Amino acid sequence: MPLSRLLSPTEVISDNLVYVCYLPYGLSIAALYLFGRTAILPLYTALFLAYWLAFNSFQLSLGLTLTILTPILFCGWLTRKKLGWRWRYNLGNSDIGIRLLFMDMLAPLLTRVLTVIWGRGYAIPEDTVAGYFSSNIDLYSILNLQILIASAVIFTPLFYFPLRMLANPRYAKTFYISSKSSLTNEKNRLSAIVWCAMLASFFLIFLLFPHLAIISSYLVPLIFILFAWGIMRFSLRLMTFLWACSCYLLMYFNLEVLSINSIYSLTFASSTFIAFTISLLYIASAYRKSQWMQQAFYRLALTDPMVQRANLRALSRELKSVESPTLCYLYLDNLKFFGRHYGIQMRVYCKRRIIDEIKASLGEREGVYQIAGDGLIILLEGDDIAQRLRQLMAQLSQSEIRWQGNIIDFNYASSFGSFTPAHNDLYRMCGQLCYLAEQALHQGGLLFLDDTGKTIADQVSAQVEMLKKIKQAIAKESLVLFAQPIVSAQSEHRYYEVLCRLRDDQTIIMPSQFMPLVTECHLSARLDQLVVKKAAIFLRQRQQQGKPLPQLAINLLPATLTERGISETLCEIFKKYHLPHENVLFEVTEEQYLFNQPTAINNICQLRNAGFRIAIDDFGTGFANYEQVKRLNVDVIKIDGMFIKDLENDRLNQLIVKSICEIAREKKLCVVAEYVETPEQQRLLTLLGVDYLQGYLLGQPGPLENIA
Repeated sequence: MPLSRLLSPTEVISDNLVYVCYLPYGLSIAALYLFGRTAILPLYTALFLAYWLAFNSFQLSLGLTLTILTPILFCGWLTRKKLGWRWRYNLGNSDIGIRLLFMDMLAPLLTRVLTVIWGRGYAIPEDTVAGYFSSNIDLYSILNLQILIASAVIFTPLFYFPLRMLANPRYAKTFYISSKSSLTNEKNRLSAIVWCAMLASFFLIFLLFPHLAIISSYLVPLIFILFAWGIMRFSLRLMTFLWACSCYLLMYFNLEVLSINSIYSLTFASSTFIAFTISLLYIASAYRKSQWMQQAFYRLALTDPMVQRANLRALSRELKSVESPTLCYLYLDNLKFFGRHYGIQMRVYCKRRIIDEIKASLGEREGVYQIAGDGLIILLEGDDIAQRLRQLMAQLSQSEIRWQGNIIDFNYASSFGSFTPAHNDLYRMCGQLCYLAEQALHQGGLLFLDDTGKTIADQVSAQVEMLKKIKQAIAKESLVLFAQPIVSAQSEHRYYEVLCRLRDDQTIIMPSQFMPLVTECHLSARLDQLVVKKAAIFLRQRQQQGKPLPQLAINLLPATLTERGISETLCEIFKKYHLPHENVLFEVTEEQYLFNQPTAINNICQLRNAGFRIAIDDFGTGFANYEQVKRLNVDVIKIDGMFIKDLENDRLNQLIVKSICEIAREKKLCVVAEYVETPEQQRLLTLLGVDYLQGYLLGQPGPLENIA
C-alpha cells in the first residue's frame, strides 16, 4: 500500500500537487475483489499505516483511510446485492456495467463527498493534501474525482492479476498458458508479431521524443486503437493488464506534454484515459459475448435438438480431418414399433443410451451421430470393420435398456462403406446405407456398400420413380380395372373379382410392382377409394344401359380399414350413384394387426350392416384364422392358393381344405378356392366341398368392360 502511493504519478500545477492517478484506490478495489470481506481489516490497517508513515498525523491518517475505503466497501456490498454471491468472479468478462456503476463510479463519488464532509468538520494541517478536502467546485475538484475514477477503472487490473498470481500460483500458470496460446497459435501468430512490434514502436517513439506535442497528442489514440484491435484477437486478461501498464507509462513519463502545466489539459487527458478504458472494456465484452454466441450456435448446429447428440453436420465437419473413414449405418429394428406405444421420449432415451454405449467402444477420432429415422451413423477407421460391427451389435444385444420398468429389445442390423469426399455425397451415401441396413436385417445382419454404390442407387432410384408414377396415376385417376371370374362348382353362376392395374402413358403397371409401395407410403385408402369409385361408375353405366348388374368382389387393403370413417366414405360412393349394396363383396386380407384394431373391426361391421358382403381373403396364411371366423360375421372364405397349387399330391393340404369347408358349412359360409389351374384340382375341390373356384382354368383376368 505505501509503495502504490509512492508510485502514483503526480504533477505540480500552480504550486498545487496534483495526482494524475491514485494507485491505492485501484489496489483497494483489487484486494476486495480477490479476498472479499477477509480484506476489510487488512486494508484499513495497511492504508492507515501508509498515511501515518507519510504524514505522522493520526487525525489525517484516519480521515483519509475512512473516506477512501468506506465507500469502496459499501459499493462492494451493493454490487453483491445486485449480482449475487459470485459478484467478485469473472472480472472483466461479465456484468461490466454493474461493476463500473458501483465500484468505479459511485465509490469514487462517495469518496469525494466524504472527503468534503470530513474537511468541513476537521482542520486539515497538511497543505499538500488540503486541496482534496476542499468544498470548492472547480477544475481541481473535478480532477480529484477523475483521478479516483481513473484509478478504479484503469488500474484495478494492474493489481488484481499480480495479486491473484501471488495468492494462487496455479492461476499464474493458467494466465501464462492462456496468454501464450492466444499469441502463438497458428491463427494469431502473425497478428501477435505485428501487434507487439507496433506497440514497441509506439513506446520507442514516445521515449525518444517525450516533449513533442504532436507525438503525444496522437500517441494515446493510436495505442487505444492498437489495443482495440488486439483485444479481439488475444487473451482478454493479458490485454487488460497490458493496457493498465501502458496507461501507467503514458501518465508517468509523458506528464510534461499531457499537462503542459495546465489543469485544463490534465483534466482532459484524465477523462480521455477513462473514456478509452471504458470503451475497451465494452468492446472486449461485446466481442467475447459475440464469440460465445457463435460458439453456442455452432454447438447447436452440430447437435441434434431432440437427442442432444452430434448430428450429420458434425459428421460432415469431422470427415474433413479423417484420412480413410468408413461410414456405418446401425439400424434399430422395432424402434418405430416401440415409439408408437411409449412415445417419442422413449425413442430419444433409447438413442441416447445406445449412442453413449457405442462411443465408449470407439477410438479418439471415431464417433457416432444421430440421424433421422430408426438408425445411427457410425464413423470408424482402420481395417476389420465388419468384425468390429458384429462385435458392436453383439454387445448392444446383450445390454439391457429399460423404459418405465419394461425391457426394450431391438434387433440390430448394419451396413458400411468407404467414404471418399471426391466420389461420395454424405447425405446420399447415408440414404444408401439406410436402405442397405434394412435389407441386411433379413440377410445376416451386415451388408457392404460397394465403392460406387450403383446397385443400391439404382434400386432406390427405381423405387422413387415408381412412387412418382403411382402418385401421378392416383391423381389423374389413371386406373385400369380388370375382372377375373369366380365360378360356382355346382352351377353356372359366377361373380367377378375386380383387379387393379395402373396406367403410365401406354404402359400397364402390375400390382406386384406398385402394391408394396402403396402400403409403405400410406396410399392404400386413396387407391382403394378410387377402385371402388371406378367400379361404381361401371355398375352405374351398366344400370343406365339396362344390362344386368354383375356381382363384384373388391379388395380392401388392411391399412384402408384402419382409416377412421372409411366405411362411411365407401357407402357414400354407392349412394351417389344409386347402386344396390348387395352386388358388391368386399374382400379383406387377413392380418393380425388388422383384426386387433377396433377401428378396422368397426369399419367391417358397418359395411356389413350397410348391406355389403364381406370375405376373408387368403384364409389360412394369417393368424388365429378360426378365431376370426368365430368373431366376425363374414359371408365368404377364400382359401389361399398355397393350399391349392399342389393339392393333387399333398394329403395334408386336402385335409386342411376339407376342415375349412366343414367349418364354413357349420357357419353357413361360402368357400372359394383360388389358383385353380388343372381339372384334377377342380375335381378334388368340388369333392372336398368348395363352393366357388377361381383360377386360370376357369378364366383369366380381362378388362372389366368386357364382362358379358
